[in-house]
Amino acid sequence: MSDAGTTLPGGRNGAGPDPCPAPGARHLLRGRHFLQLAQGGGGRDAVAALRSAQRSRRLVLLRALVESADRYAPWHASLPAAQEAWALLADAETADREAVESVLLHPSVGSWLSRTLRELRTEADAGPAPAVLGDAARVHALAAAAALRARVPFRAVVPLTERGVLLPSLGYATLPQNPADPVAEVFRDHGGSGVRCSSGTVPLPADLTRDAPGWWALRRLRAPGVEPAGAPLLDDLDPWRHFLRRLPVARLDEDETRRWRRLYEDAWPLVAEQRRIDPEGLADCLLAVTPLPDRSPAEVFSGSDPEAFGGLLLTRPARPVDLAVALVHEAQHSKLSTLMDLVALMRGGREETHYAPWRADPRPLRGMLHGVYAFLGVAAFWFALRERPGTTDAERAAADFEGALRRGQVEEGLGTLWAHAVLTHAGERFLRVMEGTLAAVLKETVPAAAALAAEEARDDHRMVFRLSQLRCAGAQAEAWADALADGTPAPPAFPDVTLRTGPLTPDVRTRLVRIRIGDRERFEGLRADPGSVGASPADYAWAAGDRDAAQAGYRRLIAENPADPAAWAGLALSLPEGRARGILLHRPELVSAVYRLLLLRGRPRPPHTLAALIAEAADRGATAG
Repeated sequence: MSDAGTTLPGGRNGAGPDPCPAPGARHLLRGRHFLQLAQGGGGRDAVAALRSAQRSRRLVLLRALVESADRYAPWHASLPAAQEAWALLADAETADREAVESVLLHPSVGSWLSRTLRELRTEADAGPAPAVLGDAARVHALAAAAALRARVPFRAVVPLTERGVLLPSLGYATLPQNPADPVAEVFRDHGGSGVRCSSGTVPLPADLTRDAPGWWALRRLRAPGVEPAGAPLLDDLDPWRHFLRRLPVARLDEDETRRWRRLYEDAWPLVAEQRRIDPEGLADCLLAVTPLPDRSPAEVFSGSDPEAFGGLLLTRPARPVDLAVALVHEAQHSKLSTLMDLVALMRGGREETHYAPWRADPRPLRGMLHGVYAFLGVAAFWFALRERPGTTDAERAAADFEGALRRGQVEEGLGTLWAHAVLTHAGERFLRVMEGTLAAVLKETVPAAAALAAEEARDDHRMVFRLSQLRCAGAQAEAWADALADGTPAPPAFPDVTLRTGPLTPDVRTRLVRIRIGDRERFEGLRADPGSVGASPADYAWAAGDRDAAQAGYRRLIAENPADPAAWAGLALSLPEGRARGILLHRPELVSAVYRLLLLRGRPRPPHTLAALIAEAADRGATAG
């Protein structure tokens, strides 16, 4: 691989007339780096190769955006052509290559580039809408941010963001009063730097990482002894920081910022002590955290996007360990996304038709590969966590459960990939190496209670998926209902099933088990107010181990709503071992469909009784066959 990567020619100082990037050496991944990444790790050298490739990709997209935008008149008369921004970036790179790279690799820059370029190129013949050209004009703010970081003299007209100027990867200048124009000028000269507009000038501080009057700097999350590479930005400013939608500039208050900083200070040491995932390489994949509003006291949401390498969307976790898990999980996604830009691992695999043990909806095989890779890292994290000195019994119990759950999901996901994915030679090698890591994780011993809880969590998830996302063939389900109603022999086979677009059912019971194992006091507090996490009294009874009360509760829920996937799965989990439980574990959609058909005919059967009858009928049919 070329250590230098792609460069920007065509600056103001005579680098050449050709406005396109010079062809650089092709990015190639060394065999040892590929092996490290396939094992689930990857040190700083391996991740540096990924970052270099990501930088080149951003430059290619940026050049395409410049050329696309310059086919049209600028969004505002005061804005120069986008080529001027490209030239300023080239000047900045000549002065300080790392400064430009830090701006280009800012996660929100990737989101902005990919989405804006798509919109520029898919607009109707009439040309892009003004809003799209306004988004493209952000290229001038990008160049200004790079020039400020590189400390070169310049003047650049940039578009306003709300009532100020957003400089990607740096911060936000709040302008005085109400500017008359939607643009401002960013400058740096011998007297310093600043932002000026029709309503006044905001001087920028010499240290752009610190707040100043009129300047909100992007703050960092740091842990003691961690260099900036392991100190991601806390991005609450950039409108493109969310990869699914635009967000307003929304500065976190000081109290909330302190909470995030304390969490990170306590979470990072848990990551740094990893045995199987190189923490230094992982740190280089964590560039910015975007805080999101809490969605549930029992759930942490995290997300990332292939276009936003190093970016992490996250609701504030309740515990440092939850943040540490999110950091590991999303860093794994970032590594794999960039690796797959360099190396083809599979062909096709984009159709969302497969069950993923960690998702409520069907997933494509590429998504399956991502999940396997990310959760393999998470499983390794939990098992390594058990070895920390001073770990409490509750913490160890939680790590046992989480590690057992995630490794089981990974094993199932790998099986799906081997069965259905069209793998390249490199893809086969990648999966084989991952299997080696999984084999080591599977050798980790866990107590029987943790293993059972993990198995039941996986059974619960699979049943809810089948109940909510699979539909029995109508005529075949009717035939089963006829047999059960009339006492005639059952059909020789179970009904065919097809995927449907059903509502997604939250994984409530597993969340409750997770809380009960790790924090009994919190579990009891939530149980006193069951509606706070969307759980029923039956869910709490099941999570607490009272299966009789849970079974009675789930029967009532099914009577109230015979199509409730969570209630049917909960009933199965509450039943003792036997035929009824077995058929619900493997064909819950059939039992639910027949129950509703019999109900419509006025010949209802208790759900657990019906399940046993269907299992007996299926056994008789199999024996007769």
